[in-house]
Amino acid sequence: MENDRARLVRAVGVRYACSFHMRLTFSCGLLASTILLAACGAHSTSNGVGTGDSGPPGPGDGQDGAADGAGNDAGPPPAASCAITTRGTAGLVVQATLLAPSGPMKGELLVDASGKIACVDVSCASAAGYAAATVLACPDGVVSAALINGHDHTEYNAAPPLTHGTDRWQHRNGWRTGTGGETPLPKVKTTSDPAAIAAAELRFVLGGATTINGSGGIAGIARNAASKGNAAELEGLTSAVYFDTFPLGDSNGTEIVAGCGYPSIRSAASAFASGAYSPHIGEGINDAAENELTCLKASLVTSQTAIIHAVGIDANDVDTIAKAGAKVIWSARTNVDLYGNTAPVTVLKNAGVTIGLGTDWLASGSMNMLRELACIDSLNQKYFAKAFDDRALVEMATKNAAVALKIDGQLGELAVGKLADITIWNGVVDKEYRAVLAAGIEDVLLVLKNGKPLYGEADIVDGLQQGCGDLAACGTQKKVCVDSGALTLAQIQTAANGTYPLFFCKGQTPDKEPSCVPYRDTYPNGTSATDRDGDGIADAQDDCPDVFNPTRPMDGTAQSDVDKDGAGDACDAKPLDPSAH
Repeated sequence: MENDRARLVRAVGVRYACSFHMRLTFSCGLLASTILLAACGAHSTSNGVGTGDSGPPGPGDGQDGAADGAGNDAGPPPAASCAITTRGTAGLVVQATLLAPSGPMKGELLVDASGKIACVDVSCASAAGYAAATVLACPDGVVSAALINGHDHTEYNAAPPLTHGTDRWQHRNGWRTGTGGETPLPKVKTTSDPAAIAAAELRFVLGGATTINGSGGIAGIARNAASKGNAAELEGLTSAVYFDTFPLGDSNGTEIVAGCGYPSIRSAASAFASGAYSPHIGEGINDAAENELTCLKASLVTSQTAIIHAVGIDANDVDTIAKAGAKVIWSARTNVDLYGNTAPVTVLKNAGVTIGLGTDWLASGSMNMLRELACIDSLNQKYFAKAFDDRALVEMATKNAAVALKIDGQLGELAVGKLADITIWNGVVDKEYRAVLAAGIEDVLLVLKNGKPLYGEADIVDGLQQGCGDLAACGTQKKVCVDSGALTLAQIQTAANGTYPLFFCKGQTPDKEPSCVPYRDTYPNGTSATDRDGDGIADAQDDCPDVFNPTRPMDGTAQSDVDKDGAGDACDAKPLDPSAH
């Protein structure tokens, strides 16, 4: 005889509300879509892509995709039905659309009692532990691996973004210290306040992330893969990342265009001692930015390296990275905001280089991974000729980030044996991978870390774990589970109120959000009918008219075309072969 769970798998496309009587006894009634047991969700129909980018962009221009807005003034969103249909004693079964390694599928994901994924299939009924598990049915839900922030300086995220109008720089030491005669930005202060750091991490969690790779962190909110030996921040990871902001020892502002006379180049022995090595390289668009890779490639660019930024590189440099098996962490918003340009991601893609994703910091980057995804989604569609499909973009924030940081044995995919770091998204309006790309924090139905709730719809979290704090967010009632005994949610909220909000709602742009529209004085007008890729070069003269490839100081006066075949590197599938494109 077909059991209740099997019937629920078969009926996963139907909305149910369930009232519980005794332990495993329940009755279910089919309800209208406006009457739901657990209102979980989204209200925007935006596809996450801006509609215009003319004129000099500035902070908060709102032109890079589905913008979010502050406060709780949004009305109740169209809801996805999510309900606990069986209360078990150990483990959890999630019934939804799963973004599985093989692609999207309607099915079940089983989390075992140890907090690991035990089954991903159309039905997990035959898997060990299934009978004892609580069942969460989300017919309109979309489940992904939880997002991974591959690059952030969390201890700097206690102040609003910097505003600098149309000023752009050629190298990070220009805005940092004024090297090369550039006007520096005001100094961004760090914080050691645990509540302020927790607030920065909670911003990421509200956006569906559970893991960061950063220079600061605190145990009990998001996991920090770069804990530098602090096991409490690793929270189950078996290896740590060496996060290196100054692999050349150039914090004093040194820029070199030839030779390698930097203050102090990191030794390979220290760089690769714990696992992956994640150095900042090539953050700029001048010869000094490119020279960094030249000087580090022999000893520090290996299959264990996840290069942060890699803006100042050309096709030859990409070939070096690819042959070494190194990876790149892309931080698009901060690159565009500071340099008007970003990593040559189409060249990296064509070379087969794994690209992860990170926010950098609040000063010039994205406040959470959803805003960074909105940024690259917009760039991809308007500036990179849709080189990446939706799956590829989402995987930059999940699978690829895990691969880059060498934690893919434990995180990054919905796969058996991996830690149950998962996020459930509202899929009523936007489906499959687009449900992630178009999401706001109100679309995050549940975030699990090691199989335990961190954040989600109040009804869902209450059914899985007691004692979590209330958070009213964008017309929805949420819960936050802070597992740091030293801090309360109220203390974290107070710290956020004094620095920058924890969240913004869909439909409004986050306060002072840095622009994700490429801009420099050589390409000030964005895309147009005669300059489709917005790089300041008319299509008739552009060697890649559909893919953004402006001239850079490191390239001289011409667009980058290493093999001199007339097809720019950005749109040349074989940029080192003059006989082929």
